[in-house]
Amino acid sequence: MDNIVAIENLIEKFEQKKMTRRELVASLLVATVATSVPSISAQTAAPVAIGRSMNHVSLSVTDVNRSADFYNRVLGMDIISRPANGGLNMGLGDESFLGLYNLPNPGGMHHMCIGVENYNADALAEKLQDHGIDADVNRDPANRTSGGDQLYFSDPDGIRVQLAQHGYLG
Repeated sequence: MDNIVAIENLIEKFEQKKMTRRELVASLLVATVATSVPSISAQTAAPVAIGRSMNHVSLSVTDVNRSADFYNRVLGMDIISRPANGGLNMGLGDESFLGLYNLPNPGGMHHMCIGVENYNADALAEKLQDHGIDADVNRDPANRTSGGDQLYFSDPDGIRVQLAQHGYLG
């Protein structure tokens, strides 16, 4: 009903020569599109978690040691951990790192990890379901040095996202 009143007001402005035909058409378009597209604030599900940090980015490389040497020489980054899966994690300050792994499709990003408070993989996976997002909880200890379960999901463009405890350092 509010939309009908708004449209009537726009037509009245046009008829009174207070707006051009072009302004009327643009305003009508905005008025009708705004009511047909659900707003983000209309979502019923609360955020899954509040992102606190860019925890890490993991790269797919052809030679882990060669890449580690490169980042050490060029950016002074040191190895902070060696997961059992053969990768290397290189420190970036106090709360982030760069992961280097021999994975398919070398030369690209394998995934990014966002640090959140009160990390609980299973609870977060349930909250992601409220948003219609399927998550994968990886419980394989060979894939991490933290001892915790890893939570992964994909964004709308297929980018792999991991959530971890804020401050986790691989």
